[in-house]
Amino acid sequence: MIFLKSLLYNLFITAIISNQVIFPQVIFKDLPNYKLNTSDQLFFDITNTRDVISLNGNWKVYPADDDKKEKVSITVPSIFDGKGDFVFEKSFSLTNDQISNNKISLNFFGLNYSADISVNKVIIYRHPGGEFPFTVSLPRDILKSDKSNIISVKLSYKLDSKNTIPLKQRFLFPQNFGGVIRDVYLHLTPNVSISDLTFKTEVNIKSNSAVITLKSIIDNKEFKKVSDTLGTQTSFTLRTQFFYPDGRTSLSSGSNIGSGSSLSDNNFVLKQNKQVEINNSITISSPAFWSPENPASYIVRLELWRGSQLIDRHDQSIAIFKLESTQNNFLLNGKTFNLYGVTYTPSFYQYGSLSSYERMESDFEKIKQAGFNSVRFSRALPHPYYLRLCEQIGLFAFVELPIANLPEGLAGSQNFVVRSKNYLSSLLAAYENYSAMAGLGFGSSYLFSSDEHRALLTNLSSQVKKNRGILTYASFFDFEFQQVDNLDLYGIEFLNQQPNDKQTDVDNLITTLGKGKIFIGEATYTANIGQTDGYVNKFSYEAQAKFFDDVFSFNEKNNLAGFFANTMYDLRGDYRSIICGYNKENVYSIGLISEDRNQDRIAYKVLSARMKNTEKVTIPIGSDKDDAPMIFIITGLVLALLMGVLVNSGRKFREDASRALLRPYNFFADVRDQRIISAYHTLFLSIIVALVMSLLFANMFFYIKNSVLFEKIILAFGSPSLISGVSYLAWNPINALIWLFVLAVIAMLLLTIIITALSFFVRTKVYLSSVFFTVVWAMLPVVLLIPVGIVLYRLLNAGAGNIYVYIFLILFVFWLLYRLLKGISVIFDVNAGGIYFYGLISIFALKIIFLLYYEVNNSVFQYLKLALKQFNIFG
Repeated sequence: MIFLKSLLYNLFITAIISNQVIFPQVIFKDLPNYKLNTSDQLFFDITNTRDVISLNGNWKVYPADDDKKEKVSITVPSIFDGKGDFVFEKSFSLTNDQISNNKISLNFFGLNYSADISVNKVIIYRHPGGEFPFTVSLPRDILKSDKSNIISVKLSYKLDSKNTIPLKQRFLFPQNFGGVIRDVYLHLTPNVSISDLTFKTEVNIKSNSAVITLKSIIDNKEFKKVSDTLGTQTSFTLRTQFFYPDGRTSLSSGSNIGSGSSLSDNNFVLKQNKQVEINNSITISSPAFWSPENPASYIVRLELWRGSQLIDRHDQSIAIFKLESTQNNFLLNGKTFNLYGVTYTPSFYQYGSLSSYERMESDFEKIKQAGFNSVRFSRALPHPYYLRLCEQIGLFAFVELPIANLPEGLAGSQNFVVRSKNYLSSLLAAYENYSAMAGLGFGSSYLFSSDEHRALLTNLSSQVKKNRGILTYASFFDFEFQQVDNLDLYGIEFLNQQPNDKQTDVDNLITTLGKGKIFIGEATYTANIGQTDGYVNKFSYEAQAKFFDDVFSFNEKNNLAGFFANTMYDLRGDYRSIICGYNKENVYSIGLISEDRNQDRIAYKVLSARMKNTEKVTIPIGSDKDDAPMIFIITGLVLALLMGVLVNSGRKFREDASRALLRPYNFFADVRDQRIISAYHTLFLSIIVALVMSLLFANMFFYIKNSVLFEKIILAFGSPSLISGVSYLAWNPINALIWLFVLAVIAMLLLTIIITALSFFVRTKVYLSSVFFTVVWAMLPVVLLIPVGIVLYRLLNAGAGNIYVYIFLILFVFWLLYRLLKGISVIFDVNAGGIYFYGLISIFALKIIFLLYYEVNNSVFQYLKLALKQFNIFG
């Protein structure tokens, strides 16, 4: 019986371990009760001749390198937290009629990151990487009707610092997850069908008219024989109807074959396995212009007939408007227009960008109700349904490459330029038929002063202009303007900065560019301390409200093209931001509305009232509160008391301290020669030294908690654990004191062990106790900084002479290092010059190894260079 219990227990443990081995450090998450919203037939292109088959739901997944292929069931769409290569499989059935009578395409609304897609073990598409939607035609000869078909997606997910878009180091970006993250479905169209439709609208404000030009590709993939005359088989008619927003229909438009010859009634001949291009155009007098106040769209219906039989029907929604940027004005349909925009990043608790259609609708209804007329999808590509919603409810959609804080070396790299252009081409193709898309951007935090940034933007802008007549834009971190060809709009950024402080810079931009070319691309304020009694308390909800109130006034005063508040909702990121406050869930508190969609924040109310021109919301002034932690004062006073106790413990300590401070050579010689040095005093002193060090560093960490530059420097290393640790220490002063004390003690012990180990290379016998005494007493001057530890944060926060404080502390560190190396040379009884040389070389080598590790893995030098240049340091 005991043996049986033991066997069952071992089998149970083995089963748990083997299940964990399948996906080490990877967790899959999906939305419960998720449903595909096929009720929006226009969005999914469902007509009486077209249909879709959902491939959402149960899929099998296993690691790509797992020879046993031990499959686990998951739900699609879903995300996984981690990195690796996985194979996703789904079986689906098709009837013989579905295969023989239809062209079948496989549609992905988004997966992340790169993937090889195969059907029945035949690779049909290689996805280069990115969340944009794409469609793949399924060859008929690989599909089966007598048994299940297997779709396989071999997906690789790992962001890096050079080769992916977005990059690994992402400042205030949303969480990025791998997986098949959006809907997957089959789209069935007839064998002879309208395989592609693109449109272009041209608006003439003076004549109050619009011309809609349609380019249709008709494709004949019908290979079966029919019992009719050959002429009927290959003779077709294309009929075009325009449904006005009020429901009226227009007459069918005139049509031209791609060759230019006119065909009456849009009749044409299309043989098997051939395509034909048909260009249509219609002029509309007094069109119903689309606008945020009146989001009225036309419906274009294309019908393909063979005799009296309807073969195919395709409907397309088209919004007619003209958005243009001139030097002095930003215009919509010929009238002055101001962009009241907000950035939107899908972020829903632990589910990342996973969202139900109901949640998408709810989020955008709140944006519309707030008074915004534009949405900028920054830092992540949107689910296409968001663009559908924009057209329906009246929001201009600005879609952009998910790039920000791009290092100059990457911007100038030919590989990255090619990758960016390919990504942009896929983005253009994915969203080309969504009418509400008003602008296409290239990301944020570029530098006017960077030749590499300007060259990349010129390259990308030219590519867009060749393919589509749409506004192009980018957002810039600095104000040192230089021209970027083919860029229509230039964004300026405010991050925890008062807009009026940049008035001179903006005036210079307006003089050079004109008001109609400049907009506030990102206005961001971190509300990391929550609610207080007024806006004089920086980084509070009230201060955030005052910031956005000032941004709105600044935009009005300068008559810019508009602004984008960053962002609508709090979001979660992959890094624990320092400036947003330490948070275990990595929540970035920069939204107008909280993560739970609660609309109580005063910033939301203030900005909404300003945009809708309703009664002004009062922002309380409050009283400025001292945020200096009391624990710093208490710790400093306790340390002063302990030091007083130690000094007055006896004459021996005072004499040792005097000699160690003023005559270090003689003191360390006594340590080497094992003359009487109190172990009790040394141990007590080591504790005080460690505490003083922890107090000083805790002050420094607490001061930099709102420093954008410091966060970008730490982020440059691309280490989530590093930035998490720094953020924790910066926002938890009491715990910081404890942990920094522990680290200081460990550092002294490690230093003692390392120096003792090195003593084996010298002839003099060196005792472990002597090394420990040397390390501790070399740090004796640290106790002189106890008063500094009490006031350091207040001194730095006052902002007066910070550079001198930093210089003093750096010189003090060099003094300590000098004392330590001198002490080592004395107890080793060797020439001091050699110790200084090898000591400095060793320290330098350790730093180089540390930096090289992060350079090889995360290209740290490029990101550090960009951060320093953004803040005009060594730039």
